[in-house]
Amino acid sequence: MGILLIIVIFSFHKSPSLDNKIKDLEFDSNSIYLIQRGTTGKLGNVAKDFNISNKYASHLGIGFVENNTLTVYHVYVKKNDEKNNLYVETISDFIKPDDLNYLSIWKIKDIDKIKFNDVKQSLINSEKENISFDFDFDEGNKKYYCSEYIVRELEKNNITIMPEHQKNLIGMAKQILKKDTLNYFPVDGFENTQKATKILEWIK
Repeated sequence: MGILLIIVIFSFHKSPSLDNKIKDLEFDSNSIYLIQRGTTGKLGNVAKDFNISNKYASHLGIGFVENNTLTVYHVYVKKNDEKNNLYVETISDFIKPDDLNYLSIWKIKDIDKIKFNDVKQSLINSEKENISFDFDFDEGNKKYYCSEYIVRELEKNNITIMPEHQKNLIGMAKQILKKDTLNYFPVDGFENTQKATKILEWIK
């Protein structure tokens, strides 16, 4: 009887699932959101080394609410079914990686209805661009890594969320990229710019 009671008590005190935490949020249908994801795999851990201060985030998406669901646009290193690197998926699909250990959702400030519609249309238009992942981290080559894609789409609409960051390269990164320094947009580069408000953070 005692063991059964412990099991019952534990079942009622489990923390809500990430899906339920997201469902409990009150999303604004005229807002643009930034969505950070963190994973524990090799790729995710490498990406975290280029963050400014966030120890968990390794990937960044952007989105808006459509059909009562947060739709996320993100450029990922692996090609999708359309043989390009731009993914458009629901937040439920965005959080599906088995090694997911972090999620945060931010609402971009000062987006009026006109700006919202412009950014939304820019994102929709980008679906036709056959976007490739930027393995070289070079500007102007019409290829993008996750945060670069977001910065450029927002810049089209005169919205700046983060400055470019510079990092001195050593070891394997220096050999692979064939550069001494890297100018890039970190996944967490917007966090201290006061351009967005965090509405959810989940750490596994």
